[in-house]
Amino acid sequence: MKRQEAKLSPDLVGISGEYFVAAELSRQGLIAAITLRNTRGTDILVSRPGGKKAATVQVKANQKGRKKWLLNKSDEIPKGDNHYYVFVALNGHKGRPEYHVVEGKYVAERCRVEHQEWLKREKRGGGKHKDTSIRVFRPGDDFRDGWDRIRLD
Repeated sequence: MKRQEAKLSPDLVGISGEYFVAAELSRQGLIAAITLRNTRGTDILVSRPGGKKAATVQVKANQKGRKKWLLNKSDEIPKGDNHYYVFVALNGHKGRPEYHVVEGKYVAERCRVEHQEWLKREKRGGGKHKDTSIRVFRPGDDFRDGWDRIRLD
């Protein structure tokens, strides 16, 4: 009997993403500490063993493996020099997750610019888009498995 693939709740998708990212960072010899759920904008603190520099990581996960993630207007504001996003496509129950590692400043800039461009374009049926707090981010394959982007030197 084939097991039916269950749809995870948004909370479980997010938690799964955080643990997968922490495991991948640990597999690479880094210390990855998952923060409490109420730590806004930081899901994981990462450093080297004995290191003096740390980075903050915000994880965004989706269940089905889409190549786009929904962000918020607040993501247009850079969160510091050593802040990163890791976008995780869990890919359902098939295979391993796919990771895209992106510098926070890049995410902030792209969210801002692409949202402004979207507002300028007409809707399919004509007319203007209404402003919203939702931002769409598509990291692209250049960022896939880009763990070396996280600078801890």
